[in-house]
Amino acid sequence: MKNGTNGKDKKIAYIDGVAHQIEPHHSTILKFVREKVGKKEIPTLCDDPNLAPYGACRVCSVDIALKKDGPTKTMASCHTPVTEGSYILTNNQDLKNLRKNIVELVLTDHPMTCSTCEVNNNCELQTVANDLGINEHRYHNPKQNKGTPKDTSHAYMRMNLDNCINCGRCVRACDEIQGSFVLTMSGRGFESRITTDNDMLFGDSSCVSCGACAHTCPTDAISDVFASKSADYDKKV
Repeated sequence: MKNGTNGKDKKIAYIDGVAHQIEPHHSTILKFVREKVGKKEIPTLCDDPNLAPYGACRVCSVDIALKKDGPTKTMASCHTPVTEGSYILTNNQDLKNLRKNIVELVLTDHPMTCSTCEVNNNCELQTVANDLGINEHRYHNPKQNKGTPKDTSHAYMRMNLDNCINCGRCVRACDEIQGSFVLTMSGRGFESRITTDNDMLFGDSSCVSCGACAHTCPTDAISDVFASKSADYDKKV
């Protein structure tokens, strides 16, 4: 498409049938849609704009067609490049069902103790679940490492792996932002869990107390003693 004012080419992609111009900084579909339509149009759990695209949780999935009314393919929008002429569907019923199913599966391994949780009403998992209309999950008998003792050995940080959803954001923040490489995702499947150094206590690890892991955590699996994410924190100070 030609721009009549300066003659330069415009690259266009379509979001739910509406044409939008692709800008050079729109590296992914997620960035493109959020800037053009709004942040809530596509929910996410493993994504953090300060971290490299990861594509683990698939909550951000969208349907993409190469032509109008053409066949679609479901892709994770957080790491899929936006391409000229593509048709992006963000909220059809199949996508809503997919996202809801994914989050319900996450919730099977998450304690339903929101009312007593420190980050109640300021929890990304809770927000996404509410936005998707999830009041209770259909899947039961979780098999993950629940009942894990809280690690309070660190002077400034706390780790409560019962609330971990294995999004990997803390590991990536430690690696990409701080470059400390303290945190690791160990194990596979239901045995997956976050470990510090060689499975040491948090307080005995090589953590430099930067707080990047706590800042990015979508729940309160890792928290900063002096920077609470409680919705009531400002009221208490």
